[in-house]
Amino acid sequence: MRTPTTLISFRWLLALLATVAAHGDEVIYPGYRWSTLGDGLYLHSPISPLAGPVDSNSVVIVTGDGVWVVDTHINPAVSRAVIAQIQRVTEQPVTHVVNTHWHDDHTNGNHAYRQAFPDAKIIAHKSTLAAMRREWPAMIAQRQQAYAPLEADQILAAADKLDDAEAALGYRIYAGYVAALKPELPELQLVYPDTLVEDRLEVQYGNRRIIVEWLGRGNTHGDVVVWLPDDGVLITGDLLVAPIPYAFDSPMADWIETLERLAATGARTLVPGHGAVQRDNQYLERVMSLLRATVTGVRKARQSGIPFSELSGAVDLSSHEQGFVGGDPERAYAWRTYYLAPGLKSAWTSLGFPVPDPQ
Repeated sequence: MRTPTTLISFRWLLALLATVAAHGDEVIYPGYRWSTLGDGLYLHSPISPLAGPVDSNSVVIVTGDGVWVVDTHINPAVSRAVIAQIQRVTEQPVTHVVNTHWHDDHTNGNHAYRQAFPDAKIIAHKSTLAAMRREWPAMIAQRQQAYAPLEADQILAAADKLDDAEAALGYRIYAGYVAALKPELPELQLVYPDTLVEDRLEVQYGNRRIIVEWLGRGNTHGDVVVWLPDDGVLITGDLLVAPIPYAFDSPMADWIETLERLAATGARTLVPGHGAVQRDNQYLERVMSLLRATVTGVRKARQSGIPFSELSGAVDLSSHEQGFVGGDPERAYAWRTYYLAPGLKSAWTSLGFPVPDPQ
């Protein structure tokens, strides 16, 4: 996911940390929690999926012959904390790292894993490697240039002086990224996947089967899932994100069919790219319904002669919005920023309609 979100308040963070402690999870890096998914299965996740910087979930799979890690976080410092935790729970080295797609909140930590485990294979779809080579260097360079003169405390102080609540939220969003990434960017090295999957890779370790599979285009052109059929656990990457889907440059018309294939796996546990673990398909079905409504609405608008510039006023997704937002201001901001605006554009382009050049 390429756009930042808000910092949580210190008071709220303390409350969340207390909740985590009450459920027996462990905080190994501030703002994140380490929890157990099953025997030899662990999840490292942001305590709030809408806290800046927006960061991915990361899943650790311990086998009898090495450790697999699915997605490596946006901040290498967080990855180093996960590596230290892995070394506490097993003597096995990390042998495989999977990048579910190219966005930097799932891939910046590749650098930390390559440093700690030089022989580990980094697995991704071929389209993910192509996108990383095309997009990643410019993204990192832009962040380095933008963050260098800034301090997070100054941005937060400026936010406190604003009367516009949404503008202030945008400032706090940016502050979260600066605080987390500015110390890491000068030394960050781009480490690309070296093992490519076109359709499916399957390996067996005793009683644990691991399948890396491309189910079709979705959030990006190269999303892969990691399916543990014997455990009933499916790691979706950003094909599924909670509590608000991300729809930046997504081939949305294809995404619906890909999610239908994902639902057909019969997984008992879905681990999204961001957000809470899902123990059934209710949220998945809600996302599919939203995508269908978006594509249908955009198609009807185009057939009615509505130009792209008037699309937001012509496609009514308010009935879906309430189910995702529920009156929460942070979710409302994320809905507008991460789904509605980019989603309408993604649906428009995925249906083959041209977007006019900005004037």
